[in-house]
Amino acid sequence: MNSSTHLFLLFTILLIFLSHVTSPTSTPKLYQVVCKDAAKDGVQRCLNLFEDNRQITLAKDYITLCKLFLEMAIDKSTKAQNYLKSLVNKYPLSKAIKECATNDYNELVYSFKSSLGELVEDPQTASYDAKVAGDGPDTCQRALASEKIDISSSISTLNNEMQFLSFVAFLAANHLPE
Repeated sequence: MNSSTHLFLLFTILLIFLSHVTSPTSTPKLYQVVCKDAAKDGVQRCLNLFEDNRQITLAKDYITLCKLFLEMAIDKSTKAQNYLKSLVNKYPLSKAIKECATNDYNELVYSFKSSLGELVEDPQTASYDAKVAGDGPDTCQRALASEKIDISSSISTLNNEMQFLSFVAFLAANHLPE
């Protein structure tokens, strides 16, 4: 082989090597690692949740990822609580809706805020708080089922979304360094 053939072969191997090293699929992003923990039925739902927020998808460490996700969860849960509070006026006789809008969703929002506050100092408590945030929507769901309210299907969907936020926040917090 002449020297130009050696150089061409070396150049080709180098290009192949570089394309694999710089490939964006070579290492999963942090949010993708978290979503793998969501089990087969929840992986795509989890990915969709994270991919709605570009800052989250670009997070370089789990503290930042959790902080951004919990801020999003607080925002979404507060909006959900405000929606439920608007229903209290439409259904003043419903004890279940009132309970959901106040106690149950107060617990949800408070647990997300508590988890956010514990990220750095006590990651284990942050993980626990993220997990128990889903208890509020679960309690709300049971109250709705016992009262058999016409609007319960839309509230059930909301409860399901909030429980999933809690589950994903818990998964993310489990990746925090101890």
